[in-house]
Amino acid sequence: MSAEQQQIAELIATGNDGRMYATEPERLRRLVHYELAREARLSQPELRQAGVGLIALGDHTEAQRVLAAAVDRAATPHQRVAALVNLGDAFRYPGELATAEPLYEQAIEIARAESPNILHFALQHYGKHLIDARRPHLAVEVLTEVLVMRQKLGDPALIASTQEALSAARAAVGPRTI
Repeated sequence: MSAEQQQIAELIATGNDGRMYATEPERLRRLVHYELAREARLSQPELRQAGVGLIALGDHTEAQRVLAAAVDRAATPHQRVAALVNLGDAFRYPGELATAEPLYEQAIEIARAESPNILHFALQHYGKHLIDARRPHLAVEVLTEVLVMRQKLGDPALIASTQEALSAARAAVGPRTI
């Protein structure tokens, strides 16, 4: 990870709603614009990280453009899956759910076939999409699958993230009746 990628990552946090936001918006904006000034020379991971920064800043239209370019530049299935997921987020955040869903589905398909080590990432974001799309029952199913995967990985931060998303999905299902 380049120094700029690391700095961008450090300026992004995830809120209680599971969405990314800028912890220092002006600093993040300057860094992202610095990176995009040399867009043609950026590696695919650097371009993708700049796009994620744009999502955190709420500049969804520019994030969509940058992340579509990151999808086009992907040299490996892992890079393609990650960029498709982030592009899906760039559409999901402003409510363009019908555009986001096929991007997540494509990412999941590629991950299952060619990059299973990133499948949990693609499914996690798809699960969050399902919550936003008001399909919480399916979100619970998907996120339960993700939780099992992430428990096998043993990463406490990933497990906690999925548990939070799963709690949100269960809350969206509403109270059960007998």
